[in-house]
This record gives sequence, structure tokens and C-alpha cells, in this order.
Amino acid sequence: MRRSSSYFLTAVLLAALPVFSADAADPDLRTEEERPSVEQLTGLFETVVFGSEFQGINAAGAIRKWQMPLRVIVREYGEIVTRLAGGRVSRRMEAQPVSNNHLKYVQRHLSTLATLTGLKTQDVAKSRWPANFIINFVPPLQMANPDLADVPGGILQRLAAQGGCYFLAWPDKTGNKFQKAVIVVNKTRSAVKTNHCVLEEMTQSLGLPNDANPPWSTIFSNTGSPQRLSWSDRIMIKTLYDPRMTPGLPRAEALKTARKIFRELYAKH
Repeated sequence: MRRSSSYFLTAVLLAALPVFSADAADPDLRTEEERPSVEQLTGLFETVVFGSEFQGINAAGAIRKWQMPLRVIVREYGEIVTRLAGGRVSRRMEAQPVSNNHLKYVQRHLSTLATLTGLKTQDVAKSRWPANFIINFVPPLQMANPDLADVPGGILQRLAAQGGCYFLAWPDKTGNKFQKAVIVVNKTRSAVKTNHCVLEEMTQSLGLPNDANPPWSTIFSNTGSPQRLSWSDRIMIKTLYDPRMTPGLPRAEALKTARKIFRELYAKH
């Protein structure tokens, strides 16, 4: 795919993004919210960490998470439609400058997530390593374009069928430490839904891949379009990225550890 100059500018801007505190990134974090019990949190953790949203995509049997720095690039694409002989239509994806709004969504959520996880961001331009956290804003009919991710076409078609957004993540040889993620967002949706999609996919690609529908507000629900992480969402992320939650920790041990961390965080927050 042809890359525009904005592709490189955005990569440098996001990689050098200053990480603010979670409270600074989200002014409403201190508001009172419904707080599920420790057991409810543990049940949600089990569902979103060890479940699989799509049939045929294997669920994790152990903790998977990032440990290397995130080298983020944001890309935006338009579509060139060409009418061919015989009524056929050719659709080609072409790089465009990244929308300021799209860039702001990513910056805001990256800052919050980096604070909650303790993950570092790394300047792509100064690193000898390529980008490993790639966010694409594309027209709906290009969401399954094979140039977006090197996976079998059938998988992209299934992920793109919902028409909103999706992510793919690749672990290293251990199978438990992520080394790359690709996020694809339908750029034609409303600002509210687009911002929600960015937050949801960025959060889930950290190692919380599954959806859930608990009776309280959460980014993992497939209903509603929250624009910020709820109290329980932040607790979920903090728990997954607690040093005691080591990559490869088996499911049963991970749930015991999660329960202990939830009790501690509940007392502090």
C-alpha cells in the first residue's frame, strides 16, 4: 500500500506521546459508579480474558499480555472506485492524511491505557524495530482488505462482517506475550461510535479479548457506546497488568490471583 507523508508524521507523534495520569486523561474518573463485588469482578475477568468472541478462534488457556513497549502507528485510508467494462466495479484503498479527530481518540485512550498498564510507548522513528500496534481507519468495504493484516482472508471477512471494528493480536513464540496488534475501524460511523470502537479495540487488544454483558457499565459490553473506561474496566486492566499476573499463568491460578488483587484494589479504590 502507498503510504502518505502523514503516515510517518503520525507515527512519530503517537510514539512520543506524553503519558498523563489516568485522572488527567479522564476527568470523570473520580465520579461514583456502581461497583460490582469481588466475585462479580472475578467472573467478568474469566469471561473477558479466557473467552473468545468468535467461534473457531481459540480462547486463551493462560494469561496473555504485553510486556514490550507499544510502538503505535495510525493509518487512514480512503477508497477509489473505478467503473469497469461490463458493469464491474473496482475498489482500491488509498492512504490519506489521518483525521485530527481520529488522532485525538487514539492519543487520549493510549494515555489512559499506558497509565493503567504501566506499558511504555516507544518512538518508532528512533527505534530499530517497526511499529507493533497499528490502528487503521478505513471505509466499510475495505475492512477485510488483505493488505491490513497478514491472515487468511476468511478470518478478515468474518471479523469485518459486523461492520464496526475489530482487532487481531499475535503472541511471540511462548504464546503468552503479545508482540503485534492490528486494529481496524470503520471510519464512516458517527463520532461517538468511532471513539467507542477505538477505546474498545485498544483495550481488548491488551489481553482482554472477549465481550460480556454484565448488569453494569463496561467497555466489554456489546451494548451501548461508552466513551470512557468505567471503574470496573480500570480495575480489570490494572489486575491483568499486575506483576503477579505473569504471562503464561494458567487459568485456575490466574483466577485465584485475580480475586486477591481485586480485594486489594477494592480496598484502595
